[in-house]
Amino acid sequence: MTTSHDDWIAVYRPELPPARAVAVYLERCDAARFYSNRGPLVRELEARLAAAFGQGPESLRSAASGTAALEAAILAHAGPAGPDRPLALVPAYTFAATALAAERCGYRVAFLDVDPGSWALDPAALRGHPRLAEAGVVLPVAPYGRMPDLAGFETFQAETGVPVVVDAAAATEALLDAPQLVSPTLPLVLSFHATKTFATGEGGAVVWADPEGQARVEQVSNFGFRYSRECKMAGLNGKLSEYHAAVGLAMLDMFDARRRDYARVSGAWAAAARGLPGRLHAPPDLASVYILWEAPEAAAMDRAEAALTAAGIETRRWYEAGLHRQPHWQPPDAGSEAPALPVTEDLGARLLGLPMSHDLAPAAIARICGVLASLPAAAG
Repeated sequence: MTTSHDDWIAVYRPELPPARAVAVYLERCDAARFYSNRGPLVRELEARLAAAFGQGPESLRSAASGTAALEAAILAHAGPAGPDRPLALVPAYTFAATALAAERCGYRVAFLDVDPGSWALDPAALRGHPRLAEAGVVLPVAPYGRMPDLAGFETFQAETGVPVVVDAAAATEALLDAPQLVSPTLPLVLSFHATKTFATGEGGAVVWADPEGQARVEQVSNFGFRYSRECKMAGLNGKLSEYHAAVGLAMLDMFDARRRDYARVSGAWAAAARGLPGRLHAPPDLASVYILWEAPEAAAMDRAEAALTAAGIETRRWYEAGLHRQPHWQPPDAGSEAPALPVTEDLGARLLGLPMSHDLAPAAIARICGVLASLPAAAG
């Protein structure tokens, strides 16, 4: 089957605020002649976002990317890796940035399997991890915007003394809908990448109701400077620019309407997917940018992926087979193998990302569902 470019359905088509909406804020940027280093637009964006999460402005600090925010939160909360606690405990079922951020802070990554129901780390199970005494930080993830057991991780941190930093990259909506999740003890890290529901193009934030902790986040993000140009702690250049803050402010102005658009498309997905083989995971259980089809078994997903591609429909294995299977983290000696993490590998083999965007047409959804419905009975 030959599919023209116009017929191709992309897995995601981000759309940031139009130039005219951003220009209003860029004019303020030019008038102030302030372009970086926590200028007035950055501070306004932080205050507005914090208020949307039911917090004061001291509870949120922005960053140049979600990964920069994660590095800053690790260094501010756990500090760099030390010889006695060199490990970062990280779920294998996540995006590469989680583990790379830990490595940038000096940690060696130990991959853990996830809970089959939540797809996230289980804080109770962590207590029995054989290398817990070597762990300098634990990095739970909110997979596809699903928050992990934050109360359980608060207790885990208090009782074990191991710092916990939550990679909640896609969970902006979860915090908006449940601001009580903002923690005074656990930094929650958000991504504002263009592919997220709330986006600045590139950007991120640390949400943490701890003013002293956030002062460290700010210091880490500015080369370790505080009250001088002397580097006083491990740091990076992680600051959000005024240009990206302008995009973020314009996005906030339109965000209620954007969420309504996503809700309408999610409803269309729910209606169209009734009776399909497998299981559909959709918002609000996930962040609005995700639609996941769970195949009954790995071979069914392989067939579905091939059929959708042949029909001009892009799909995505968002977390691949797990980070422990990716080349960068393979053991150095050719005779050894990556750890067996059965839940991660099962999820990676059966969860397929389907197209989703705030303006995805009902006809496109019907076309995707038609392909899935036509799969052989053995695939369902």
